Amino acid sequence: MQNNIPIDSLETLVEEAQTGNIPAFEKIVRRHQAYAFAIAFRFMCDESDAQDIVQESFIRIWRHLHEFDLGMKFTTWMYRIVVNLCYDKIKSNKRRANVFTRSNNNPFVENCIGHIDLEQAFSDKETAALIRSLAGGLSEKQRMIFLLRDLQDLSIKEVSDITGMSESAIKTNLCYARERIRKKLESLKVCQ
Repeated sequence: MQNNIPIDSLETLVEEAQTGNIPAFEKIVRRHQAYAFAIAFRFMCDESDAQDIVQESFIRIWRHLHEFDLGMKFTTWMYRIVVNLCYDKIKSNKRRANVFTRSNNNPFVENCIGHIDLEQAFSDKETAALIRSLAGGLSEKQRMIFLLRDLQDLSIKEVSDITGMSESAIKTNLCYARERIRKKLESLKVCQ
């Protein structure tokens, strides 16, 4: 007879997978691959690259699962692996970096009329897609923080755990990222 711990809880599955239980690891993959893909896709803006990163992420997780500290939050560890692989891919693939910065060729318009509320903008699907596109023009660090905090809705603490950056550095970079995107949105609205 089994104890009262749910057999399919994430903690139980991780413990089982650490012992080499492949079906337990397969359940972990099935439960978390969509979210891992969402993160990778937002970074890479390319479905094929995102799929490759997710696959490599789970390979790394499997290889290093025995090192995972059960006192940590598994999803934070997993997201850190996904984000680091995205970051590595972007750095090594200058072609992708050029795609992200194409929209930076337009001059910024200073002193634009009105103030754009980013939360309100996210409610509009077209604007949300535009914001994701504009995030591609941010520096790698700012893009990573903006995507994790504002698009994935992770807390500052979670972003800190994933990136290894201090919470104050995350807040600073997030502020700059939001301001840069706000200015780009304002310039696009004025120029249309």
